[in-house]
Amino acid sequence: MQSDTQPSARTPVGARNFTALWAGAAATNLADGIVKLTLPLVAVSVTDSPALIAGITLANTLPWLLFSLPAGVLADRVDRRHLIMTMVAARALVLAMLAGGILADMLPLAGLYAGALLLGTAEVFADTTRMSVVPMVVPRSRMESAFAKLTATETVANEFIGPPLGGLLAAIGLAVALGVGGVGYAGALLALAIMTGHYRSNRHPRPATSKPGLRTDIWEGVQYVWRERVLRTLLLVAGAASGCWTAWMAVIVVYAVAPGPMDLSRSEYGLLMGALGVGGVVGASTAPALTRRLGRHVVLATSMACFVVLLAAPAIFSSPWLIAVTAFLGGAGTGAWNVVYSSLRALVVPDEMMGRYSGVSRLTSWGSMPLGALVAGLTAELISVRAVFWGGATVCVLVLAVTLRTATSPEFRRLEAYATASHEPEPAQPHQS
Repeated sequence: MQSDTQPSARTPVGARNFTALWAGAAATNLADGIVKLTLPLVAVSVTDSPALIAGITLANTLPWLLFSLPAGVLADRVDRRHLIMTMVAARALVLAMLAGGILADMLPLAGLYAGALLLGTAEVFADTTRMSVVPMVVPRSRMESAFAKLTATETVANEFIGPPLGGLLAAIGLAVALGVGGVGYAGALLALAIMTGHYRSNRHPRPATSKPGLRTDIWEGVQYVWRERVLRTLLLVAGAASGCWTAWMAVIVVYAVAPGPMDLSRSEYGLLMGALGVGGVVGASTAPALTRRLGRHVVLATSMACFVVLLAAPAIFSSPWLIAVTAFLGGAGTGAWNVVYSSLRALVVPDEMMGRYSGVSRLTSWGSMPLGALVAGLTAELISVRAVFWGGATVCVLVLAVTLRTATSPEFRRLEAYATASHEPEPAQPHQS
C-alpha cells in the first residue's frame, strides 16, 4: 500500500509542471494518432496480405511484451522527465527516416516493420514513465481529476483528432502524414522542457553494499503486484480486453477500407477511427462524476460491457454508421476504465514502487497487444476477418464476468476505502532544481 516516505526536499505544487506534462502528453498522442493510422496504410500500399498488414500492429506493440518491466525499473532509477524526453526525441528521428524512405521510394516492408518496432519501444519507456510522474506533480486530493484531464486529452489527440487528421494527410501523401507526426513529437519536447525540478523516484535508502540489480528490482515489482489481489485481477482482465481490442485494430483496416465490406476511403476510415476518440473523451470526462454517483465497481463493469459491444458489432454488421456507434461506445469504455483504474492505482501504490508497478501494469495490460495482433492476423488469413471479431467478443464476455465478480467483492470495497482515506493535501514532489 502507500508509503509514508517523502522526498528530502518539498516544493510548492504549481500548475506549471502539470500543465507542461499535460501539453506534452497531448502533442505526443496527437502524433501517435497520426502515425498509428498511417503505418497500416503504408503496409496496405505494399501488400494485400491480412497477416502481413496485421504484422505492423504486432511489431508496434511487441515492445510492451518485451520491455515493460525494464522500463518500469528504469523509471524508478533515473530522472523521469529526462527519460520521457529522450524517448520522444527518438520517435521523431525514426519518423524522419521512414518519411525519407517513402519519398525516395526505398522503404521495404521489412524497413516499415523495423520502424514500427522502434517507435513502439520508445513509446513503452515514455508512457510507462509518464504515469509515474503524475503523482509527483498533482495533489492526491485531485488525482482523479488530473487523470481524467490527461486521459480525455490523450484520447482526443490519439483517437479523435489524430486518426481523421492522419487520414486527410495520408490522402495527400504518406510521407507528409509521418512528417507531421514528427512535428508533433518536437512540440512535446518543447512542452516537457518547460517543467522545473528533478523527477527521481523517492525510494527507500539502501546500504551501499546491497545495490539492487535489474532482476531484483523487477522481482520486487512483480511481488508487489501479486500480493495486491484486486489490482492483480483488474490488470489481468484489462490485459485480456486489451488483446481483443488490438485484434480489432489490427484487422479493422482490412474490413473497413475498400475493397473491404465497409467500402470506405482512407479519409472515411480516419473518421471511423475518430469515433473511438469521441467516445474516449466522453468516457474520461464523465468518469469522476459517474464514480462519485455510481461507484467504481459500476463504472468498471460498464466499461467492460462496452468492449463486448465493440467486438461483436462488426462480426454481425458492416454498416459504417453502426460500427461508428459501437466504436464510440468502445472508446467511452476505454476512457472511463483508464481514469478509474489509473487514479485508484495512484492513490494506493507508493512512489518508490510506482515505476515498477507501472511496468508490470503495462506488461500485463498492454503486453497482450502483440499477441492479439498475431492471433488476429493468422485468424483473418486462415479463416476470415469476421472470425477475429467473434473470438474477441467471446473472450470479452468472459472478462466481463470476472470484472463483475471482482468489482463487487469485499476486497475491492476495502481497497476503495483505503484509497479514499489516503487523500493528502500534497503529493510526493520533484526535488527543486
